[in-house]
Amino acid sequence: MAGTAASTLPVRQVRHDSGVLSAPAVPPRRLPGIGDLLRLRSDLLNAIQYAALDGSELSYFSVGPKRMVFVNRSTAADVVLSDIHTFGKPNAENPLRLVLGDGLISNPNHDQWLQRRRALHPMYSRPSLAGMRQKMADVIGEHIGRWEGRDRTELRVHEDMLSFALDIVARCMFSRSGDEVSAVLTPKTISFLLEFVERRLRMPLSLPVGVPTRRNRDFAATMRGLDGLVHRIVRERRVSGEQHGDLLDILLEARVGDAAEPLTDVEVRDEVLTTFVAAYETTASALTWILYLLACYPDVQRGVREEVRAAESSAPGERQGSTLLECVINEGMRLFPPSPTIPRQVRKDTLIGSSQVPGGAFVMLNVAAIHRDPAVWERPDEFLPERFANGVPGKGRFLPFGAGAHMCIGKGFAMMEMSMLLAGILDRFEISQRDSAGPEPKAMLTLRPRAGFALTLTRI
Repeated sequence: MAGTAASTLPVRQVRHDSGVLSAPAVPPRRLPGIGDLLRLRSDLLNAIQYAALDGSELSYFSVGPKRMVFVNRSTAADVVLSDIHTFGKPNAENPLRLVLGDGLISNPNHDQWLQRRRALHPMYSRPSLAGMRQKMADVIGEHIGRWEGRDRTELRVHEDMLSFALDIVARCMFSRSGDEVSAVLTPKTISFLLEFVERRLRMPLSLPVGVPTRRNRDFAATMRGLDGLVHRIVRERRVSGEQHGDLLDILLEARVGDAAEPLTDVEVRDEVLTTFVAAYETTASALTWILYLLACYPDVQRGVREEVRAAESSAPGERQGSTLLECVINEGMRLFPPSPTIPRQVRKDTLIGSSQVPGGAFVMLNVAAIHRDPAVWERPDEFLPERFANGVPGKGRFLPFGAGAHMCIGKGFAMMEMSMLLAGILDRFEISQRDSAGPEPKAMLTLRPRAGFALTLTRI
């Protein structure tokens, strides 16, 4: 809907006070030697939004010897996303590789990445998604059943969405409940790993992980637990040879390259953990903000509920175009992008527009600013799901799943999961705010609420 006439969008009072990310405070000043370290560590989201206020395409940050270029506008983002050989995934120094190894998100070798992506395509193909639908439906039924136990239920939004997303990915990946993996993989575990990676990204220099600091020891222990869990499940599956109709079955059957080699146990481990982090944390974050927005806008909530109930009685194939529910999901991810930045690293000296960017620099797509680019989005700070009625814009404008060759392979999985849960909730409950103050966003690798908050589910 970018660029359409103002009269095509409804007039709707802005009610989401935490969504006004375009009015940041002045960040701490730069200091000799450490540069922008305090700006980025104290409040990353505020720092990058403040830097984008003057309308510039690029903003430059330094953290000790590290150079970072934040891309704030859609036209410049398209340049980066259209040239994967110049703007590649961060190299071997990327701390995310300490957790995910060479999975699809973190592998800096494009040729290896491309072979692996082709091999894993069946995991997220239409037939595979159709097979996952019933597993998702079972998990959704279990969670909604717990919430239906009372006329009014307090939904601890982010915590409950993390629990839900863990159950989904555990069931779809391993055919196990979240309880069977939660002794090792918990929201606290994921938070610690994200903070560990984020800290190393922002620090000018970091000690090797082998140096036995308290934080490094905690990291090593956490990774031993995760690796042990994944390798044990994979070993049991290989020994039994049983088929469960889940993502692990497809992963073990994948063949890579011209030689059609199966994935090694280490490669399987990398993709399993990549799936957990991508499908768990980002989906929970997206759902958290979408539920908050639905609570803020009862008229939109009613419209989606009517649509969901009408769809239950419609004939297969009767629906045409984007649904209001899909529009709500997209608009929620526009205002509150699950990943507020997307990292790339420049392979050689190059230009973005008329600006020189040196080889080796980190280029961060400032998704939080791009999604509110006034050159693209009409009334960019307002919640207007109808702007997506004719689909989503391309060319670096809308990036909840990335774009271009490196677009997230699990987009269809995430959209199906979110649509099914939200439809189930709205069919049975009215969502309302518990207080007028909205949650404050905090940017790590994902966009989380800074503190926990609750909404009320009232059974209809």
